[in-house]
This record gives sequence, structure tokens and C-alpha cells, in this order.
Amino acid sequence: MKNPLTGSNSRHVAFLGGAGREGSALALRFAAANWTVSIGSRDRSRAEEKAAEIGRLAGVTGVSGTGNVEAAAQGGLVFLCVPFDNAAELLETCRDIWQPGTVVVDTTVPLQFEKQRGAVLLRLEENSGSESLAHLVPAGVSLVAGFKTIPAHVLGELQESLDCDVIICGDDAEARTIVMEAASSIAGLRPLDGGPLRHARALEAMCAMVIGLNRRYKAKGARFRVVGI
Repeated sequence: MKNPLTGSNSRHVAFLGGAGREGSALALRFAAANWTVSIGSRDRSRAEEKAAEIGRLAGVTGVSGTGNVEAAAQGGLVFLCVPFDNAAELLETCRDIWQPGTVVVDTTVPLQFEKQRGAVLLRLEENSGSESLAHLVPAGVSLVAGFKTIPAHVLGELQESLDCDVIICGDDAEARTIVMEAASSIAGLRPLDGGPLRHARALEAMCAMVIGLNRRYKAKGARFRVVGI
């Protein structure tokens, strides 16, 4: 596939659901790494407000707010950061507007929260949430799974070193490489090639594990580092 981060999209990244906790925290990290950032939201005015906040925190000017569909239509590298329950509907809405070569990074996790058990990974018809969503993007657009295991609290605190790994899974090896190269621009973050998209199920389980660890140890920043490689 042609690298989407060329020409006008060089070092440009969009976040669908970018005004939420996960999307805005990721957007802040990319903005601080000198990427041009588009914040997408159902509410354009909220996106514009969040964009101004992120620009101020990162000390940059290249952050703008827009609607989710408009952000998706820009192509290049697009992060899907809405709740999993809303992700399929948004991808359906965007089906006809994607630019060929766009790489979609699915950060969503199919979880439900129970009072006694905490975060529980949902059983789906597909092996993973990412695999269920991959069917909803057209040919010429690649969906990879990543950034599912780093708490938004940690991402959103620029003064806190990430000092962890991010595992990227997808059936398109070139798309995985593109996302890994983008991730490597974030200080303290080491991207790892997690192989095919079916391994996204493991990432989603790791997210549930992180939430459980934080809950049991009364912490907020548990995350993963793979040793030996």
C-alpha cells in the first residue's frame, strides 16, 4: 500500500472521538511530538474547544477541531477513539468518505463494567472487537489495532514518561509499519509488531487486566513493557 503519511498528510493525524478522554490524551501526545492534529467529535464546538486546550497544553498551534466525518475524510492516519458501542455506527457513517490508503487505528475495547467483577471483556461473534470493526471499512482502507493498553490518565499527563510498549496488530504488514513509525515519534513509547489482527483479542484482554491491576493496587498508571526483545 502507498504510505498515507506523504504529501499534504505528512505528520497529520486525526482522532475520531478526539474530545473524549482516550482520544484527547492521545492527541495531546501526538501534538507534543509536532504532528498536525485534527480533533473529531459529534459536537464540532466541543471539538474546537478541546483542540484549543490541547494546543495550549502542548504549546503548539497545529491542532484543529471538526466533526468526526470531516476528520475521517482527511485520510492519512485516523484513530478510532469512540466507545466500542458507538464504533460500528460511526464506521458505517464514514464508509463512503474514506480516502484510499487511509490507515485506521482502532483503540476501542469491548468491555462492560460490573460492580463486583470490574472490567469484563465481552464475548462477540468475531474473535475480537477489532476484527468485527474491520469488516466495516472499505477495500483500500486498512484497520489495525493498537493503543488499547495504555491508560488515558497516563497519556494525558505530558510530564509523566510513558516508559512502556504499544503493540500493534493488523493483517496489513505495511499498515502496521506505518502505525509503528508514527508511535515511535512519541517519547518513551516503544512500538512492537504484534502480528495479525486476530491477536487484537489479546490486547483487549490486556486492557481488562490493566484496569483490574489499577483497581486492586489503587493505582492509575499500570501498563506493559515486554522484556527480552
